[in-house]
Amino acid sequence: MTGAKPMQCGGCGGADFRLFTADAEVRIAVECQQCKDVSYIQPSPAKLAIEWDDKSDGRLTVF
Repeated sequence: MTGAKPMQCGGCGGADFRLFTADAEVRIAVECQQCKDVSYIQPSPAKLAIEWDDKSDGRLTVF
């Protein structure tokens, strides 16, 4: 995967994980297979950002 960086456990440095569903589709539990530490991945409210190209004058119009 281009630009992706590998992740590791913040506790022991392990790189092997198991994923579990948690809280009925709200969170994903990530368990380190070395030290059994658990972290959670959960969605947060989306944020919309608009950036302009270097050659753009920064105008956005809705028709």
